[in-house]
Amino acid sequence: MMKLKVITGVLMSLAMMSTAYAATCPTVSVSQSQDADDLTFTSARLKDKDTPKSVVICRYEGKGDRGASISYRNETPVKATGSNWKGDDCATADGDASKCSFKE
Repeated sequence: MMKLKVITGVLMSLAMMSTAYAATCPTVSVSQSQDADDLTFTSARLKDKDTPKSVVICRYEGKGDRGASISYRNETPVKATGSNWKGDDCATADGDASKCSFKE
């Protein structure tokens, strides 16, 4: 199991070293005791998109009051490429993160 985590980490690092690739917000799962919940992607926001301090904030909702936000930073400017972007904000009701894709 540890080898898989290391290999996955290395592959992700190599992919992130590219200066121009399309990306989406990741799939997120949370667990509490024996209950697991795949969170549904709901929206994304670009902050400081034209600077090396750019951030993509991904938001998720789950059962009850479960929710999460994940920030993606790669020290490069970011451009919105998905079909649902309106300015720096993107939302989707169907959980399809590809509609809020972005590119470095």
